[in-house]
Amino acid sequence: MKTNFRLFAVTLTLLSASLAGCFGGDDEDEGYSGPIDLVVYYESTSGMIESSRTTGQPDQITGVTLSFDFADTTSKDGNITKITLDPDDGSDVIEGNPDDNAVLSYEWLTHGVFEINVGAEDAEGNSHEVEIVIRIDMRAEWTELNTNSASMSFDATPDCEDGQPLAESIVVISTVTNLEGTFWDPGENSDVTWKLQNPEEVEISSGDGTIADGGSETWEHSTEDVIEGFWTMDVEVTSGDSVNVENDVTILYPEGSEDSPNPRTE
Repeated sequence: MKTNFRLFAVTLTLLSASLAGCFGGDDEDEGYSGPIDLVVYYESTSGMIESSRTTGQPDQITGVTLSFDFADTTSKDGNITKITLDPDDGSDVIEGNPDDNAVLSYEWLTHGVFEINVGAEDAEGNSHEVEIVIRIDMRAEWTELNTNSASMSFDATPDCEDGQPLAESIVVISTVTNLEGTFWDPGENSDVTWKLQNPEEVEISSGDGTIADGGSETWEHSTEDVIEGFWTMDVEVTSGDSVNVENDVTILYPEGSEDSPNPRTE
């Protein structure tokens, strides 16, 4: 699994063969004629990872957890002995025994549109699986205190195994606060520049401003010209006092690229 910013809590489930076509966008269960009646329920198919970092402190990451309920899955040829989940992020397939726990859960810590597979196997060795598409966005907050130069790097590469689709947009919000002086150490204005570069080191956008002592200024940019790789957000004080920098970066995938939820109705 890649170590890009981690951020994603969602619950997924699949519908039975009698409701073929609700397992995913491909209606792949319609052609299945085997003995397994694969019934899995899930509450949601999208979520956002939340990550925060303050220089000198450990990262705080909240991933997206999805839980798959196989309790109603059956087979005409015998008991269901194994349930599986392939998260499509390079991790190993998760397996479980439904007699112990009929729910499989997994926490996504990387962003992308994932084509996950859930399945079941019976006592006779019959198996069946279907695909569900989930969307995991990412938000990363990064803070550096009392600095004259701050640089934030983030990976826009999707973590799904086929690397597609790329994110639809990247939104950057950067707030710089000029530390207020004191009676003994009067402050002064701070001249600040912002610069966003893509992985090809092409400057996507830039800005500058003069921030009064004790004041703050926010610079924002949104781009749909997304390419994979590490992007860089640089903030520089060209003259004046040190500042506090708060960067907020959101990586968003196309809304609706995920499949619909399938919650229990009981």
